[in-house]
Amino acid sequence: MSFLSKIALPVKGAATAAAMACLALPAAAQEFKWTVQTAYASGDDLHMTFVRLAEMIEQMSGGRLIMEVSPGGAFVPAFDVLDAVNDGVIDAAGGDADYWVGKHPAGSLFASAPGFGMPSIDLMGWMYYGGGKELFAEYINDTLQMTNTVSFLLSPAQAQPFGWFEEPVTSAEDIKGMKYRTPGLPVDVMREMGAAVVTVPGSEVVPSLEQGVIEAAEYFGPKADMILGLPDVRKIYMMPSYLQLGLIQNFFVSKERWDELPDDLKAIVTYAVMAESADFYWKGLDENSKALAKMETEMGVKVTETPRDVMEAQLAAWSAVLDRYAEQDEFFAKVLDSQQDFAARVVPLKARINPPADIALKHFGFE
Repeated sequence: MSFLSKIALPVKGAATAAAMACLALPAAAQEFKWTVQTAYASGDDLHMTFVRLAEMIEQMSGGRLIMEVSPGGAFVPAFDVLDAVNDGVIDAAGGDADYWVGKHPAGSLFASAPGFGMPSIDLMGWMYYGGGKELFAEYINDTLQMTNTVSFLLSPAQAQPFGWFEEPVTSAEDIKGMKYRTPGLPVDVMREMGAAVVTVPGSEVVPSLEQGVIEAAEYFGPKADMILGLPDVRKIYMMPSYLQLGLIQNFFVSKERWDELPDDLKAIVTYAVMAESADFYWKGLDENSKALAKMETEMGVKVTETPRDVMEAQLAAWSAVLDRYAEQDEFFAKVLDSQQDFAARVVPLKARINPPADIALKHFGFE
C-alpha cells in the first residue's frame, strides 16, 4: 500500500463523518419566523395567551421558531384573521370560533355554547378525547373551505359573567328590548329572549356603551373587563350566566408554514398549545379573583347575582337555537350529537363525584 493510500483511508473516513454531520445540521439549525395576528386588543387576556404561547415556543425550540404576535387590526380587521391565514396574508392567527358563526353557525359549538352543561375545561376534554378536535378540523377545512389552514384549540376560560348593566336585571322580562352586546350564537340566544343584540369587537364595547349604541354588554371575565374599561362606564356587574359557559380559543397556522416545519418543531407547537391551555386556566383563577376584588373594593362595582329564572330562560333559549340550527344543517347536528354523547357521561360524573361548593364556602367563611 502506498503512502498516499495509507493516509487516504483516515482522511476519507473523516470526510465521510464530516459530511454526515453536515447533513444533520440544516434541520437542527434551520430557523423560522411567523407573522401572527390575533383578533383581540393589545394587553387583553385573549391576546396575551398567544404572546405567552409564542414565548413558550421560542424557549422550547431554542429560538428556532419565532412568532411575532400583533393585536387585532395590525394587518387585517379582527374578524378577518382566519381568512388572512388561509390566504397567506399572515402566517398564523389567534381568535375564537364565535367570530366565525357568520360563515357557519357551528362555530360557537367549539367556543362558548353551553355544551350540555360542560364548562370550557370539560369541553376541552371533548375536544381531545371525544372527537371534537377532529370535528373542528372538519369545520375549518371542509365546512368553511379554509383548506390552507391547520387548526388548534386552546386556552379554556372560566364561565363568563352575564355582563355590565345600568340597573340589575330582576327577571327575564327585563331583557326584552335591551340593546345588548355579545358575539356568536349567544346573539341568537339573546334575541330569542327578546333583546336587541348589537355585535361589536371588544375594542369597541366601551365606546358603544358611552355613545348609547348599546345599553349592556358582556365581554370576557373580571380582569379582561377591567382592562377594557368596563367599570368606568357601568357599575352593575351580573353573574353567573349560561350565555357563555366559558370560552375556548383557536390558533390557526398556514398549512404551507406548518408543512415547512421539521417534526420536532411541530411537536413543540402541539405541546406548547396544551401547556399554555393549562397555564391560561390556572392564571385565570388567580388574576380574575384579584381583579374582581379590586373592582368591588376600589372601583365602586356592585356584583349582583343573576336571577335563577334568567338563567333558566337562557338555557331554554339555547335549546331553541340549537334545535333550530340542527334541523337546518347536518354538520351542526353531528357536532351537537358528539357533544351530547360526551356530556352524558361527563356532566353526571362531575355532579356525583364533586362535593357541592356551597358547603365549603360556608365552612371556610368565603361566602
